[in-house]
Amino acid sequence: METKDPNPFMNRLKLKEAMYLMSQGEEVDPSTLSRILQTVVPNPDSKIRIYLQFLNDSWKVLMSDWENATLHTSQMALRGQGNLGAFRVHRQVAGRDLDFVFQPNPEKNQVFLSVEASNAERLSAKLFLDGTPVETLPKLGSQSMFDSPITLDSSPELAIFESGKEIGRYHFMLQS
Repeated sequence: METKDPNPFMNRLKLKEAMYLMSQGEEVDPSTLSRILQTVVPNPDSKIRIYLQFLNDSWKVLMSDWENATLHTSQMALRGQGNLGAFRVHRQVAGRDLDFVFQPNPEKNQVFLSVEASNAERLSAKLFLDGTPVETLPKLGSQSMFDSPITLDSSPELAIFESGKEIGRYHFMLQS
């Protein structure tokens, strides 16, 4: 049996093939079946992917666990000139309300990220760019902004921690 494929469709196809072959031959023992399923069925991924695309005067936001959403920019200025406006994405993590505030730059090739949290006395956040930690917010508050921008050519991830234990991870992709 081949190793796990990153393509979910191919994993499903391999699983169906394995089940068909099992129906044609002898029953497989439970340990072998478990090993086959572990190589074919993808593991649950706790990382949430957020895809941001700037179109005219609105942001197209795609999330791995939500329906597609188009967010129109507001005119709140957090950094720079503020003429493009920021937008807010609300999430719940471990029973707490988190708001990610995205502020694009005028050239639309960078986005600054701010994390706001309720009940945040033990929450911290760490920003990773291309797998390397670049910035940490030791305590989340009402307005906690990263100085490092999310750019078109980077692979940024945001990890949320409670008392040092990771409770959520978000991967961002930006397209202009």
